[in-house]
Amino acid sequence: YVTHRGTQSGARRDLEIMRAAVRHYHKEHGLDVLPAFTMPEKSLPRDRYLTRSEAAALLLATLGWEKVDTGGNSFWKRRKMHKGRHLARLILIGLYTGTRPGAIKDLQWMRNTQGGYADLETGVIYRRAEGERVAHNKRKPPVKMARRLLGHMRRWKRLDGWKDGRNGLRHIVHYQGNMLVKENKAFRSAIAAAGLDASVTPHVLRHTRGTWLAQSGVPATQAASSLGLTVEEYERTYLHNDPTFQQAAADAY
Repeated sequence: YVTHRGTQSGARRDLEIMRAAVRHYHKEHGLDVLPAFTMPEKSLPRDRYLTRSEAAALLLATLGWEKVDTGGNSFWKRRKMHKGRHLARLILIGLYTGTRPGAIKDLQWMRNTQGGYADLETGVIYRRAEGERVAHNKRKPPVKMARRLLGHMRRWKRLDGWKDGRNGLRHIVHYQGNMLVKENKAFRSAIAAAGLDASVTPHVLRHTRGTWLAQSGVPATQAASSLGLTVEEYERTYLHNDPTFQQAAADAY
């Protein structure tokens, strides 16, 4: 099945869903024989995350700049026909909150039943839609916004028409006023303009947030809670990326 599916991680995810369905059926109706499922090995934790300079380059690319290398030297120039500015919001929210890209695209400026929303009075992003139920491995806890992100959010809301008591555009991340459905093409264009490789995907933003939290020495309980992970999941996934956090142990004697 791994060969048919194309990836080991995708095959494992599909088989886990099938196993859960079979077990549920067995619990409700009973089976004479409960089949066993042999799972592919779990994939190793992701190692790719953005450095600060890479994140800055990616943001510059979304704002219309392109990195040009000429014989060992590099400079930035303006791109023509640039249409990726809307990605700056997705990238900043991803880097400052670690929210999954799909949940970021669903965010709105007010409470709703389709996605989460941003409360600028309390400085909290509520990732879950009103009445939404989520799987235990896709938790969507509220996340406190950094002061820098909150400043951006307030400016974006004004730009989206929310001022003087009037309602504006609904979705926080949008393209020409419409909800952003697919960001892959524009994102690939941005990483190319930033001089990055194809290993940088929208999900790398979440992984970058987790890694930066580990590098900054943020307590694991706080970091895990902001990402919607257990402490064990957070430590297994992010603490291996950079052993800098071990400095106190290294200098213990």
